[in-house]
Amino acid sequence: MQLELAADVETVASVSRLKAFAASRDGRARTHSTKIVWYDSPEHALLQDGLTLAEQRGAWRLERIAPGVQTWLPAQPVPIVTEEPDRTILPAPLAPLAAFDGRQTTSVHVFGGHPVTVTVAKGVLRAVTAEQPVARIWLSGDAQAVREAAVLVAGALPVAVPLASLAAEGIALATGRPAAPRHAGAPILPHQALLHQALLHQPLAHQAGAALATEPLALAGALAHILGHLIDVILAQAHIAVRMNQDAPEAIHQMRVAVRRARSALSIFRPAVQAGALDDVGASLKQLADLLGPNRDWDVFVDETAPGIQQALPHDERLNRLIAAAARRRTECQKILTAYLDSPAFRMLGIELACFASADFWHKPALAGESEDNQPPPLLEFAGQVLQHRWKKLLSSGKRIEELDIPSLHGVRLRAKRTRYAAEIFAPLHQDARLHHGARLHHGKAAHRFIRRLSVLQQRLGVLNDGAVATHLLEELGGAGGRHAYATGLVIGFMAARAAKMRPGIVRAFEKLRRQPVYWT
Repeated sequence: MQLELAADVETVASVSRLKAFAASRDGRARTHSTKIVWYDSPEHALLQDGLTLAEQRGAWRLERIAPGVQTWLPAQPVPIVTEEPDRTILPAPLAPLAAFDGRQTTSVHVFGGHPVTVTVAKGVLRAVTAEQPVARIWLSGDAQAVREAAVLVAGALPVAVPLASLAAEGIALATGRPAAPRHAGAPILPHQALLHQALLHQPLAHQAGAALATEPLALAGALAHILGHLIDVILAQAHIAVRMNQDAPEAIHQMRVAVRRARSALSIFRPAVQAGALDDVGASLKQLADLLGPNRDWDVFVDETAPGIQQALPHDERLNRLIAAAARRRTECQKILTAYLDSPAFRMLGIELACFASADFWHKPALAGESEDNQPPPLLEFAGQVLQHRWKKLLSSGKRIEELDIPSLHGVRLRAKRTRYAAEIFAPLHQDARLHHGARLHHGKAAHRFIRRLSVLQQRLGVLNDGAVATHLLEELGGAGGRHAYATGLVIGFMAARAAKMRPGIVRAFEKLRRQPVYWT
């Protein structure tokens, strides 16, 4: 496994002085100067396709600066599209856009009986009108040994999973625009050949002639791709939240959604991987979810729930005092969360998640002689089974929905959310399968309609959940028997009235969804 870590130029030199690294070194370190120049056309034609042309010591390569639909896991090497590309098919003229100029030290260390190659690079990114110092650490070797080395470094130095490649940072310096997040929103599965790439941890261009992954392996590749996408989202949004100094409700929301999607993916794929292999990463994501939850809940109350009540009673001082107390409580939660997101503990979590996504110890291989009943099904079949199971659970939970109480409706909302997350992940996969049978248009519309109707149901049920969450939050401020008892009663009454209005819309949304034909059968 290979792993890339970002570091400060001022502290990266300390790596060689770490006692554990010095004691584990096998042989002498080698140091040499290094320079990489990235090229593009004046119109940034390559950049528009998420590519750049790199030159290093006379060798040329076309490399990616953004994942696109391919699998490019966090902290993994830059995917090389092709070595020594045909210059006649590239845009012209080409000119230097940015460059890295520095020194690189390589040494070999032994961890757990396995050699790990450690490369430390520090230097300067340069563009025409700007420059900035930059440093990277690359670790290569056995997966468990690389993880051990990474954890050792992260425990002593402020290193982290890079949010962008060196090329992307250099181009951002040249263009004056921040490097775009590697991923955003819901993960989308690529086709099978690219899932195979996720398992081998090599650029697709280096695998010409290699056989496609067997279907059991494709399940592990799919989960790695999904987790990689969502880890990117979590780390990028955390960076935004820290940079905006607590005033980042949307970043916190996106982080929380990404964590929920990741936990849902673990639940979906748990039967298809080694038993117990997902327990540790699942526990880590749950801890992060528990930190994010209160912040998002207070954001919804202060920014969405309270203004509606305040608009109806603009001069009620007791209500205004309650809302001011809620705002102060939100600020306290934001300070706690922001401090954590800017801490060594969170950087360590990012490294652990990146190591897990790139490792293969949790893959469940197909055993020779094992009956077909005990082997993981093909990915497409597996997706259909998951969707059908979650769909049936949703329909069952919503029987006689017009008579369900609030806790039961909350259960329907959770089922709808889980079904939507699975549908978002697998819809492109089913679409790829239907493309081969000439049913592209019909299938695309059906999947989109299904997910949209799920979202409508989930949103309407979310209004009821907001009321339950608000009641819980107000308990922290004293509840119905505290100093804000009168205003608390107003809020609870307002939320109850709004919930009553939402019930007919919830029933209509559920019935409309129930009649929706499924697209995976």
